[in-house]
Amino acid sequence: MASLKNHPVLSEFLLQGFEAPEGLVPVAVYANFSAAGDAGLAILAMGKAYWTLFHAGQYVICVAAADASLVAAELRAMLDLDSVPNRFMGTRFLEFSFSSLSFVLYALLLIGCFVWQQAGYPLDLGRGDSLAMISGGEWTRALTSLCLHGDIVHLVSNLVAGMGFAFFVARFFGAAAAWLLILLSGVLGNVLNAWVYFPEAHYSIGASTAVFGALGLLTGVGLWVALTEAQESWLMPRWFIPVFGGITLLGLTGIGDGSLHGIVDVAAHISGFMCGLLLGFLGAIFQRAFAVLERARVWLGLLTLALVAIAWGLRVG
Repeated sequence: MASLKNHPVLSEFLLQGFEAPEGLVPVAVYANFSAAGDAGLAILAMGKAYWTLFHAGQYVICVAAADASLVAAELRAMLDLDSVPNRFMGTRFLEFSFSSLSFVLYALLLIGCFVWQQAGYPLDLGRGDSLAMISGGEWTRALTSLCLHGDIVHLVSNLVAGMGFAFFVARFFGAAAAWLLILLSGVLGNVLNAWVYFPEAHYSIGASTAVFGALGLLTGVGLWVALTEAQESWLMPRWFIPVFGGITLLGLTGIGDGSLHGIVDVAAHISGFMCGLLLGFLGAIFQRAFAVLERARVWLGLLTLALVAIAWGLRVG
């Protein structure tokens, strides 16, 4: 009898009392017949013969002794591929599931602020203002300006684009962390935008800085994937992302107003994108850490809402 200990097996334990027929060696153990059948097909594709033996409630794959090492290596590779469908430098790439609650809250927040504007809220208290921010230290404007919009078209374009890009960001980082990253990208983008225009006076409003921040987050993730895993496979149709991105960018740059003067604030869009790119790249490197943060998703969500509330409270207080 060939000793099981002398050959690699796809099992965390050794079979007790199993004796392979003469000339055969066990190379894999499966709990169900279907999995054993899949392994058998792979062995046949290699041009090798195999035998499936039932022992102690398990299905044992055996092959000729001369083929044992090669077949076991192939089955091991299959197991690794199934358990690690996507990789970042050899570690598992996570994909998060989430509900629509955060997207509803995003829509309610922007729509509520727009209704508030129509009711006569003094726009100059919350808009982006390069002089007030850098010279006056009114940094809360970097956040409050994200909630304000010039007209209904501007609002709708940012609602649609924001939720669209956020959906993909949430798949990589979890919904709660995604919205926090998007908010930070927008805030940092507005700060950078103010610095670009300073000492010239520049006023701006709109969530598009954060929307482009979300696009930057996705690009940062994609950049990390491209640098580390050139053959990374997507869990969605390849054509969907460029088509969606193109339509959204057309809406943002060709329809909605990006500033108070009816002119698209290209600098703000680029600033948000670059900040999101940096955060997305760093986030991809430590992507597995977001599995831990996902356990505190309620607190992350409350933190994001609290930041918005605090910024507005300081502006109107």
